[in-house]
Amino acid sequence: MKLSVLFISFILLLTILPVAHAGAAEYGDNAQKEWKVSTGAGLFVAPAFTGARSYSLLAVPDLRIVYKDIFFTNIKDGIGYALVHQDGWHAGPVVSYTFRRSEKAGGSIFQIAGSENNALQGMGDVPGTVSLGGFAEYSLKRYKLRLHVQKGVTGHEGLVAELKASYGGALKFYGPPIIYSFGPHIKFGDSKYTNAYWGVTSEQSVRSGLDQYHADGGITAFGIGGFAMIPLTDAISISLITGFDRLGPPVAHSPLVRFRGSENQAMGGVFISYGF
Repeated sequence: MKLSVLFISFILLLTILPVAHAGAAEYGDNAQKEWKVSTGAGLFVAPAFTGARSYSLLAVPDLRIVYKDIFFTNIKDGIGYALVHQDGWHAGPVVSYTFRRSEKAGGSIFQIAGSENNALQGMGDVPGTVSLGGFAEYSLKRYKLRLHVQKGVTGHEGLVAELKASYGGALKFYGPPIIYSFGPHIKFGDSKYTNAYWGVTSEQSVRSGLDQYHADGGITAFGIGGFAMIPLTDAISISLITGFDRLGPPVAHSPLVRFRGSENQAMGGVFISYGF
């Protein structure tokens, strides 16, 4: 779900991996390749759903393909094409998919372990969402600013956006460099999006026992994320990821969060990737 609900689940997750892989390429043979492909997986600890109090262990796949600085595809960001790619600017359209939030599974389809979670009981499932949108990114040396906006055409049908800044580099000791990046982010959503995940209709109120709630649009979360990655070989790398979000008023004021969840959302995980 896009942050959605995974990233949160995925969130943040993967919010940082693209930078990690890009940094790794600068230190290996892949830097000379026009096509770069990597595959891998990781274990990720995150709230069972965005706003949950309990945590789950997620097994998350990671597959990404990049052609120069023009085309990219990966599980979190979807498929994108940079129509603009010069003078530090990259911008273009994106098609992405947000995974379904399951009432019975406790939130994420990637969950493999965690305490029993009945917080979503009576809320129903939020279907998977295909979204159309675009991104704009500006890089200046070690700094990067990125805006991603998308509109659901199925599922929640809401408009969401994320603005994030990051600072990255490499620490060199005696072994391979430790590639790192960290920075803040802020997320927005319209009322269609917020109500799909955190609103409580009259029918949901009867089934769940929660008070009815209509969520406004606005800031859904803000926080910080970071990663550290070590290339083990020219092809294999390991990444450590961590992040923290504070939920914004439209989400935090939901009875689902106030009575069954938490405004504070922490997450972290480890990934291993193989590039070829």
